[in-house]
Amino acid sequence: MKSLRTILTVVFSFAVVAAVILYTQIKKIASSNNQSKKQVDKQEKDIKTTAKRPLDFSAFESDLNKLGDQRYKEIEKSLIESDIRSIQKNIESGNLTYEELVLFYIKRIKEIDNNRLNTVIQLNPDAVVVAREMDEKKNNGEKLSDLHGIPVLLKDNIGTGDKLTNTAGAKVLEDSSCDRDAYIVKKLREAGVIILGKTNLSEWANFMSIDSSNGYSALGGQTHNPYGNYDVGGSSSGSGAGVSANFAPLAIGTETAGSIISPSSQNSVVGIKPTVGLWSRDRIIPLAIDLDTAGPIARTVEDAAMLLGELVGEDENDIATSDAPEKEDYTTYLDKNGLQGMSIGIVTNKEVTSSYRNDDSDIINRIKEELINLGADVKNVELDDKAFRIDGHVDMMAYEYKTGVEEYLNAIGDNAPVKTIKEITGFNKRDLDSRAYYGQYFIEKARDINITEEENTKILSHNRSNTGSAIDEALENDKVDVLISLNNYLSGIYPIAGYPAITVPAGYRDSGEPVGLTITSTKFSEGLLIKAAYAYEQGTKHRIQPNMI
Repeated sequence: MKSLRTILTVVFSFAVVAAVILYTQIKKIASSNNQSKKQVDKQEKDIKTTAKRPLDFSAFESDLNKLGDQRYKEIEKSLIESDIRSIQKNIESGNLTYEELVLFYIKRIKEIDNNRLNTVIQLNPDAVVVAREMDEKKNNGEKLSDLHGIPVLLKDNIGTGDKLTNTAGAKVLEDSSCDRDAYIVKKLREAGVIILGKTNLSEWANFMSIDSSNGYSALGGQTHNPYGNYDVGGSSSGSGAGVSANFAPLAIGTETAGSIISPSSQNSVVGIKPTVGLWSRDRIIPLAIDLDTAGPIARTVEDAAMLLGELVGEDENDIATSDAPEKEDYTTYLDKNGLQGMSIGIVTNKEVTSSYRNDDSDIINRIKEELINLGADVKNVELDDKAFRIDGHVDMMAYEYKTGVEEYLNAIGDNAPVKTIKEITGFNKRDLDSRAYYGQYFIEKARDINITEEENTKILSHNRSNTGSAIDEALENDKVDVLISLNNYLSGIYPIAGYPAITVPAGYRDSGEPVGLTITSTKFSEGLLIKAAYAYEQGTKHRIQPNMI
C-alpha cells in the first residue's frame, strides 16, 4: 500500500478536499508549478452545459429598484471590507438597516458575481423578509447577539429547512431540499444570522473525479478567483471566493482534508477548520463522516472567531460533539501581542518541502522573519515518519462516502430523488457531458467498494493514531506551541488526526496570487490558533481587497 509520502507530493495543488484525491493524482503530476497551471487552465475553460442552474433574482427585483444605484454606492463606500463590529456600528447609528445590508449584497452578487465569479449557487428568496424581522427586533429593543442581522453564505452541502435546496452541486439533487435545518443552521437562526444563500463548491466536496477542476459543479459551473487567473482552491470554493469578493461578511465551508484551508488561502481570507466534533455535522451531506467538519470563513480573524464560538454545542444527532468543550467566546483570545513568547515550528519534512512551488522557500523565510519580529521563537521541526505512514485511505474514503451519502439521502425521506450511489452514477451516465463533465471516478469507486465497517474502523484508527501522535510528539519534544506551513501543504496530516487548523492572509506571490499562513496544533486548540493568527494578521495587515472591476 502506498504511504502519505505519495499524497503529500501533490498537496501544492491547493485543490484537495480529501487526501484520497491527492493520493490518486500523483501519477499524473510532474511538479507543483505545473499542477497549479493545470488547475488554472481547467478553471478558465468555458464549459457550457445544460445542467448549470441560473441565479434567480426575481424575489428581489422590486426591493432592488427601491434601493437604487445611488444608495447602493453610498453603502458600498462605507461598507466594503467592513468587519462585523463596523457593520453593527453602522446599523446602531442609524446609517444602515439590515434590510439595506442584505439588498446591498444581493445587488453586488447580481452585478459582479452572476455569470462571472460564480461563487453563489442560489439565493434565499426570503432573505429580505428575514432582514426586516431583524430590523424590527432591533427597533423593539430586544437583546441581540453580536451576529444579529449579519448575512451568511452556506456551502451548498449544508442543509436548511427553508426554500433553499441542498445539492452538493450535483444535477441529481437539483430539486432536493433538506427535511430540516442542520444543527449549525439552527444555531445561526437562534443568533439572528440571516441565511443569504448557498455557495458553489467542487461537486460532492471534490469526491467526483481524479481530473476535476477546483470549484466546478454541474449545477454551479466554474467558480473563479477574484484576484485573477489563479487557482480558486476547493472544495469550499464559493465560500472562500465569495467572502473575499465582499458578497457577504461570513461564509461557512466544510473540510475533509483542506477544503476550508485551501480556498481561504487562495482567496486571501481567514478560514478555520475546527477539531472534528467542535461543530455538529448533522444534516450536512458528508464526504467522510469521521474526518468531516464545517467551519467559518471570514475576512478577519475576529469575525471568524465570533462565528466559531456561536455554533459550538453538543448535538444529540452527532455523537462526536459529546467530547467538545463548553461553548466558548473565542474573541477572548484576540491579542495583538499574542505572538510574544510563543514557540512556533515550521514543518520541514521533505515530504512537505518537496511539494514547494518555486517561490515558496522565499515566502516561508519572509513569514519566519515577520513572526520573529512579532516576538515569536521560530524553529524548524520535523515530524516523525509515522505522520506519513497511512494505509488504506482510498478505501476508507470511498466506504465512508458511500455509507454517509446513502444515510443522508434516506434520512431526508421523500426529499431525496435517489437513495443509493448506484442510482447517482446511473443518473450521471445518461448525460455525462452535462452531469459529470470531468467523469465520476470516485463515485464509481464508492459504488463498488466492498470493505466492511470493521475494516474501515481499523484503517481510520491506525491512520488517526499515526498522524495525531506525530503532531503531539513534535509539539512536546520540540517544545513548540503550534506548527506552521503554507496554504494546504499539511492537509494530509492534521485532518486525518481530526485536529484543527487556521489560515490567515500572508501576502501575495509576485504574480499577485494570494498566499496563506496555515497554523495547526493539537485537538481543541482553536483558541491558541486564533491567538497566533490574530497577532500575525494585526502585525502584518497583508490582505488587499481584490480589484474585480
